[in-house]
Amino acid sequence: MGRKVEDILSGDSPREDLDKEAVDIRKLGNRILNILQSTRSHKLSSDAYIALWMRIEETTKKVSKRNRQIRVLKYSAVACAFIILSFFFWNRQDNDRSYKSLLYNATNSQNLITEEEEVSIRQGNGQQMLVSDGQIIDLRSSEANENRQKKAPTFNTVTVPYGKRIEVILPDNSKVWLNAGSQLTFPTIFETAERRVYLEGEGYFDVEGELERPFYVHTANMVVKVLGTTFNISSYKDDPFASTVLLSGEIELQGVGETLFEPKVLKPGTAAVLRKDSKRLSISNETVEDHISWRQKQLILKNTPLAEITARLERVYNTDITVESTSGSNETFSGRLDLTQPLTSLLTTLYNPLEYQLQKQERRIIINKR
Repeated sequence: MGRKVEDILSGDSPREDLDKEAVDIRKLGNRILNILQSTRSHKLSSDAYIALWMRIEETTKKVSKRNRQIRVLKYSAVACAFIILSFFFWNRQDNDRSYKSLLYNATNSQNLITEEEEVSIRQGNGQQMLVSDGQIIDLRSSEANENRQKKAPTFNTVTVPYGKRIEVILPDNSKVWLNAGSQLTFPTIFETAERRVYLEGEGYFDVEGELERPFYVHTANMVVKVLGTTFNISSYKDDPFASTVLLSGEIELQGVGETLFEPKVLKPGTAAVLRKDSKRLSISNETVEDHISWRQKQLILKNTPLAEITARLERVYNTDITVESTSGSNETFSGRLDLTQPLTSLLTTLYNPLEYQLQKQERRIIINKR
């Protein structure tokens, strides 16, 4: 039932009607807040923002319009929501631009992995510096001395060629150990709201915990979101899989491009493996030390296909391994390989000298069936 103006002015309006409309306004506010909060962890397209605004408009139609004062409150709430939503939209646009700049710089430098002979860092100012194997690249001072005011981002790219490894200390004091044939691209200064890096290859991360500034590791197939933890990521272009193993803390995995999947949260002692051909993600409990044994120059194998083993050895020793015979290619191996030993010694462990012969030609080893 509608109420007359004189009823409102005389104070004769039923109190329960006003209370009910106040409750409606509170419900409206809560629904708008829930909608806005749902946009924080998901990247929305322009179409999604339009759909979101239509949801808010639809919600406002359900609130009673019988009282002018309530109506003013309702439209004020919607106006506030519009302002906040606009802020989220422009903030998201800002984040998108930062990510696209990171992706552009990362993909434009990936050919350096096979071209470089030594570990190198290409800095945001355009200068390139070669780094001795085993030396630590320390970039902590750059963030402390720079102002994070809004300006075009610049990026550093650390390239680790085959046969090399390196430790990097990022501007926020996080540490990354990069395996052979890897590349890490990251801003010279991390933003105030988030920290994003792009990895091609394999890296062991020890991330500095900052609750208000989450850390994201982007790869070609997935994104790892972390607040502060230690984990290993392997994402080589020529591998049929990409994997993430968590040692401590908690991380969230998100799909990228064609490998879209519901976000998955990993607990310590679990590994996630994404098969590139099927786009399927599997999560299992693992002995995580097996996945980071490369840091101790060890390779622990558990029913590992021979082709995968030779691919790893090629990166570690910077040597092309060509197997002329297809027989035995489906074999798997379990055990431990000492990566400080000569490559030929490891290959004779994998390929029985009574059945195969090895020919060495500079940086190439050819394996033939006898």
